[in-house]
Amino acid sequence: MNIQELATTLGAISLESSKEDEVISHVATIQDAGSGAVTFIANANYEKFLETTKATAVIVNETLIAPIKHPALIRVKDPYAAFAMTLEIFNPRKSMKGLGVHASSIVSALAKVHSSTTIMAQCYIGDNVIIGENCIIHPNVTIYDGTVIGNGVTIGAGTVIGYDGFGFAPMGDGTFRKVPQIGNVLIEDNVEIGANCTIDRATISHTIIRKGVKLDNLIHIAHNVEIGENTVIAAQTGISGSARIGKHNMIAGQVGMIGHIETADNVVIIAQSGVSKSISKSGTYFGSPAKEHRTALKIEGAIRSLPELIDRVKKIEDSIQSN
Repeated sequence: MNIQELATTLGAISLESSKEDEVISHVATIQDAGSGAVTFIANANYEKFLETTKATAVIVNETLIAPIKHPALIRVKDPYAAFAMTLEIFNPRKSMKGLGVHASSIVSALAKVHSSTTIMAQCYIGDNVIIGENCIIHPNVTIYDGTVIGNGVTIGAGTVIGYDGFGFAPMGDGTFRKVPQIGNVLIEDNVEIGANCTIDRATISHTIIRKGVKLDNLIHIAHNVEIGENTVIAAQTGISGSARIGKHNMIAGQVGMIGHIETADNVVIIAQSGVSKSISKSGTYFGSPAKEHRTALKIEGAIRSLPELIDRVKKIEDSIQSN
């Protein structure tokens, strides 16, 4: 594929500094790219490589100011989305759709699995599970009784869906009595769940993953949680029971959220934040406990200046005492 063909396929705004018949043969990082490679810049931290990269073409946004020396530029509105499309063009993945149920997997006679769905090796599908069309269940996935999964859902290897939520009632003698978990898990259409995630069944009613949600690896969703449409959650995040996450949230890695809280739509929570109360307004939040981003940065700046402030106060105290 030549550069002009690629630019046209990507719906480019413009193509700069290119011989239109130059051939693109593969995709590479901007640091490692050589002749014939296409790469991209979606983060300003990588603009410094534009003058030194050996790539034949770089996908960039429409406003990037290029140095005097630079390779061909394919300008688009969204470089990251365009690069994702480019990866699909040059590295098409083997389709796993419609491969049926692997012989080593166990599917209950009471489960209903659409014939277009693929269930790979060593999976367990329990009683009264319903799985819709064109789903891909990777190896070693366990889906417990009563789970309902929509269409076009992908579940990564080792994930467990529908195991008991963490419910124990403290007794007078200091022991704990297990609270029966009689609800289930509902997963709507076009959800992607990474490897080694756990999504617990509800105590009563449903744990719900709404349509379009994308979960990274190693995420825990507790009982009766509801994740809103088109929310994305990064690895090692834990969401406690009965929390309700709004639509179009972006939750970064290692975020912890306590139970029985809610977030508004269009909320961004920065990595390693701890959310201890509901978030009622769209925006970006950071810290533990999580605060509006600018407020959190001001507090962080104040904390960093504390040693100097303490020294100043001590000097003032010493001066007063000496007088």
